[in-house]
Amino acid sequence: MAHYTSVLIIGAGQAASVLARELRGLGYSGSITVVGEETHLPYERPPLSKDVLKASASTESVFLQKAEFYQEQNIELVLGTSVHSLDCASRQAHLSNGQTWSFEHAVLATGGAARELALLPATQANALYLRTLDDALRVQARLHPGVRVLVIGGGFMGLELASTAHETGAQVTVVEANERLLARNAPALLSHWLLERFESQGITVCLGQGVSQAHFATDKEHPVELELKDGQRLQGDVALVAAGLTANSALARASGIAVDEMTAGIIVDRQGRTSVAGIYAAGDCTTQICPETAVRTRTESWQNANEQARQVAHVIAAQPAPAAPVSWFWTDVLGCNIQMLGQGSPDLDYQVRGVMDSQADAISFMLLAFEGPYLRHAIAVNAGADLRALRSIMEQNLPVDPAIVLDPSTKLRQYVKEALRTAHV
Repeated sequence: MAHYTSVLIIGAGQAASVLARELRGLGYSGSITVVGEETHLPYERPPLSKDVLKASASTESVFLQKAEFYQEQNIELVLGTSVHSLDCASRQAHLSNGQTWSFEHAVLATGGAARELALLPATQANALYLRTLDDALRVQARLHPGVRVLVIGGGFMGLELASTAHETGAQVTVVEANERLLARNAPALLSHWLLERFESQGITVCLGQGVSQAHFATDKEHPVELELKDGQRLQGDVALVAAGLTANSALARASGIAVDEMTAGIIVDRQGRTSVAGIYAAGDCTTQICPETAVRTRTESWQNANEQARQVAHVIAAQPAPAAPVSWFWTDVLGCNIQMLGQGSPDLDYQVRGVMDSQADAISFMLLAFEGPYLRHAIAVNAGADLRALRSIMEQNLPVDPAIVLDPSTKLRQYVKEALRTAHV
């Protein structure tokens, strides 16, 4: 039986749900169909490595919308189903359930998959990866006081897993191949502070140490043994692997849609258009290439999934493109909320507002990077209100006095309000 939909959204994650919601919010009246491999309603991923692992959040609490929302908005969900081929010329998608869907617009919101390490295959019962809600529930079942957890990876996901496992009472060791934590995403100042923070909480961190061998023996007290590059051996009960994400772009590639060879992301412009007219992409599966610098950016974040979905929705609904917000990212580790605003780069010089004390009872500080009088990147640790005050300065690229902004006694909200008033006189 043939089916037809105005908008076929392939993938049922954050970007897909936000896109469908935005389309209806813009008054789009065409039919919308969302096809997703998982059987769950579309859900948010950030809670998976935090509240879900601690069993402090129910499965339903992570759903982006209740089932009634999709019914009321006339959004059809086809879950537990994948699109195994996409014919861009005939505008048809062939599904794993045998259905064929014709469409006017298609949006690839296929997300990404946890990058699997050959030495730590996901087929091993004691090597766990976290990407889906079901993954989170499997990991949750293994965390309890006293269990020895070996976390492979010192990026954002690895640190969140280590933090949550520690909160459940586990004995945690983090193994990171780079010489510092968050080596690709944060300045050295923050990396060093995080190392101190983790070690002060009793978490062992092994830096500059990749895994050279892995052994699994269910008959031993601690069934996981990892040998590091320097010969050190670690024993544990479970290995949690956080080795990054690979874009789910195979469907796009097989369909003749351009995929970047360096990042494996589906190439899109700022409005989510792919190389094929009428086909769009949004979220973790995409890569944008700056036309001026040829810099490739594949951003894996909650905000980016939302923003790209909004852009695509406006194009399909024939509405003017919304202004792009300043890049924003957040994470929670060891009782500290860390937020980043703007784009960081290795050449930026960061200065501290406040006191960087990794063991203080009340931790709150910011790392700010300026180019002359312009704020380019801001990192707030338990200082979200101050970061929000600086957002409009960065959005409008207004000059400030770095000395005043860096002074902890400055009331940033008042300072920014005055700066904005002066700029618009």
